[in-house]
Amino acid sequence: MVEEMHSELQGLLVDVRKKRAFSPSKWVNKKVDALNQYAKASGIAGCVVNLSGGIDSAVTFALLSRAKATENSPITRVLGIAQPISSTTSIQNRAYELSSYGEIVTVDQTEIFGLLAPLVEDACGIRGKEFARGNLKSYMRTPVAFYVTQLLSQEGIPSVVVGTGNYDEDGFLYYFSKAGDGVSDIQLIHDLHKSEVFAVGRYLGIPESILNAPPSADLWEGQTDEAEIGTSYDFVELYVSLERDEALKQRLTTMSHEAQLQYEKVGKLLCSIHARNGHKKVFPLNI
Repeated sequence: MVEEMHSELQGLLVDVRKKRAFSPSKWVNKKVDALNQYAKASGIAGCVVNLSGGIDSAVTFALLSRAKATENSPITRVLGIAQPISSTTSIQNRAYELSSYGEIVTVDQTEIFGLLAPLVEDACGIRGKEFARGNLKSYMRTPVAFYVTQLLSQEGIPSVVVGTGNYDEDGFLYYFSKAGDGVSDIQLIHDLHKSEVFAVGRYLGIPESILNAPPSADLWEGQTDEAEIGTSYDFVELYVSLERDEALKQRLTTMSHEAQLQYEKVGKLLCSIHARNGHKKVFPLNI
């Protein structure tokens, strides 16, 4: 459980969002048009996305479906891949609730993971802990998605892997697996804060089970993204927004000592994560 944001900071976040005036409908229409234009210019006919059962992949899948349904869209096939690896059943089942948006196939890698992880660990003489093994799961899912694009391309449907990273995670914290979910051909929601992803999800009719679920990469039992980060996505959004808007940031000086102290403390945490993960911003690093 992460610390609740101070009420004064919550009020400031409300004002930040009012000033931004994000419109899910306008954003969706613009994004769908941009995707179809990109696909037409690039000769792309298929889009592949890994489905985790979470909001980011759900919204990405729904956007692809909407683009495909647009008149004269060059996109002829949208394929979602569910890749359970000893996954929590409730989380994985949520992925299948998206079947109305497009075709979903399952590639269960549980058995492969059970062979690969100990094989590598035995070779190195090191027993993998929860975090390392969790990242291996992410690494394993990426080549499958790219292989599926090759299979589709082989059948005359040139395809791309579509990433599922939002701005708070992938754009600021670099909270992704470098050789896992961080690898894709294109991104659709990279310009959205997590709260905006949820807003788009509600607009697109994403199932309540996904909208109400705590974000989780399902890398190990009980894992949640906010607990791993150490604070809420709302705080990431507030911090990033204030660093871009000096006028709004000045309002911190009028707040209580408690509110200022919390902002400073969490800000240091976010900056440390940003710096620690900075190597993911551009890779491979040429030294």
